[in-house]
Amino acid sequence: MPNGSNRTEKQHYVPRVYLKGFAPQYLDKCSENSKSSKIKYCVFYYDLQERTQSNIAVPIYSVCFERNLYEVTGKSGEIVYDNRLENRFSRLESRYAELRTNIENKAFIKENYKTKSFLTSDEKLHLMGYMTIQLLRTPTILNLALKVAKEVWKNDKSEEQLKNIVRIQCLSFIDTYCRNDEKYVDNNKKFVGISDNQFEILGSIIRPMVGMSFMIGVDNKSRLITSDNPVYIRNSNKECLMKGEDVQNDEIIFPITASLCLIMVGGENKDRYPKNCLFEITDEWRKHIFAAMCCTTDKKIFSNHKFDKDELKIIDGVLNDKAKGDTECHILT
Repeated sequence: MPNGSNRTEKQHYVPRVYLKGFAPQYLDKCSENSKSSKIKYCVFYYDLQERTQSNIAVPIYSVCFERNLYEVTGKSGEIVYDNRLENRFSRLESRYAELRTNIENKAFIKENYKTKSFLTSDEKLHLMGYMTIQLLRTPTILNLALKVAKEVWKNDKSEEQLKNIVRIQCLSFIDTYCRNDEKYVDNNKKFVGISDNQFEILGSIIRPMVGMSFMIGVDNKSRLITSDNPVYIRNSNKECLMKGEDVQNDEIIFPITASLCLIMVGGENKDRYPKNCLFEITDEWRKHIFAAMCCTTDKKIFSNHKFDKDELKIIDGVLNDKAKGDTECHILT
């Protein structure tokens, strides 16, 4: 178990293994070493708060982290259970890398555009699990959960105690996700291996996903972007999620790499799209995904290229909408 100087202090809320899929170095599919750990993966970014973009690509280890974000502390503020959650995240990220590779291996085969069942049931389940944990591990959601916890416990617990409760409860789903031999949602949309009172938020996020249409989009131009909060959910109220109230999702967008994106459709638009397909991303879809990442970001969006004038125009449009209180993506709605 890590301790002292061996502890990982820079704890990424968007994993490096995920971010490297949006680095220019990741595009070199011809080289056996293109995905090697020895490669220095870098990304360009645009800071929507400062309205500035990077002139050069920055290393992925330098973005989307906070020090000791997932550490549980004792009464005197000391760290206990060094890297307990961080080590579990490592397992999660290894599983995600495997899942991404499996999808990549079949997404670039033209014949697969004809299939009516592109993703397997396990792939869909693990995508839902990964997205759920990605939502829960961000500072924004952890702070929102802390706010709710303060309302529930009033003055009965200290802020440090409440932070510990939030960390453990919000992220207790990791072990179940990483199991190879069990599914964590059964046919009745019930959790397997998780008690009902463990944390109601898990059901609030996953239940609305079950039954949505799954589509994997392929961008042959490899210009998809991501953000510091890479799961876009439309028609979902975060306050409802934290209180355990179910909502109906109209759309979920989750970029997988600069070339692949998961799009899930529900609600009244669900029947307009195939239930489980592979399709080619058009310019209009690319703009829609770009705008969605701008809508969901807390501060920065990331890409394998510097943003051009058309992309900057989309950013301006989203920022203008946000200033008016509108946080939804409207390009294809």
